[in-house]
Amino acid sequence: MNKDKFTGILLISDYDGTFTSSVPENYKKNVAAVKKFKAGGGLFAFATGRDYHSLLAIEPDFESIANAPVIMANGSRLYDTGKKEYIFSYTLNLPLFAEFLETVYKIYPDIGVRFSCDDGMVIPVLNKIIKDDLNDLFMRHIPFREMSVKELIDSGDRVYKCVMIHSPEKIDRVRKLALKFHGTSEICFTKTYSRGFEAVNINASKGATAARLREYLSERDKREYKLYAIGDYDNDLELIKLAEFSGAPENALEEVKKAAKVITVACKDGAVADFINNYLF
Repeated sequence: MNKDKFTGILLISDYDGTFTSSVPENYKKNVAAVKKFKAGGGLFAFATGRDYHSLLAIEPDFESIANAPVIMANGSRLYDTGKKEYIFSYTLNLPLFAEFLETVYKIYPDIGVRFSCDDGMVIPVLNKIIKDDLNDLFMRHIPFREMSVKELIDSGDRVYKCVMIHSPEKIDRVRKLALKFHGTSEICFTKTYSRGFEAVNINASKGATAARLREYLSERDKREYKLYAIGDYDNDLELIKLAEFSGAPENALEEVKKAAKVITVACKDGAVADFINNYLF
């Protein structure tokens, strides 16, 4: 293989629903394909809604799989795997967001809520919805503190995102409430999975941070980079549209598949390996 075949290409992949697979051999195919891509001179990074702690819990080797800074918390943070430090972070305007959350709590008092902070998660109420969510996303061993929203505001802790969890039907209603919220000039809302609705800084998204990552790498390496991307959900859509070449796994939302250049096999069947081996080589 030409060792320079992929030089000048930055490939960014979503993690949940795109890279990880419930079938071990297909997961290994993805890792092997990325290794081959990097051997050809390419730069590979994840763009995930997870923060450092939750990504590490499910992907202990993420710092060796990626050879470019990783986009975390849906664009709120950019983590340099080599230096093991954050290049930048965007915090959520928590007092402003708390106004929205107060309205949501009045309508859905049983909604699950979790905040991503520097030292792990803060959970206002450890209810059944939150417990099931942590279990489903393999985050049950991640450090968290139980703390009210007011206590969190008073603590001065930096908050990077908030995820609200409920049934898909109720989350869609929360999404409609967000469209009417007066703070949308400072807060970006996005649906990140069927039961999850998320709030981050208006400057934070996978797409916006991918553009900043490309600029950072171009300045660092004194060369231009083409952006390739693959993802499956609403929070990947901006990234997919921004990329020069993009893919979506068969399990992706229809809107994402329509925006992508190619459709790969489903996530469980090794979507990233299919994207690299059959569309890049």
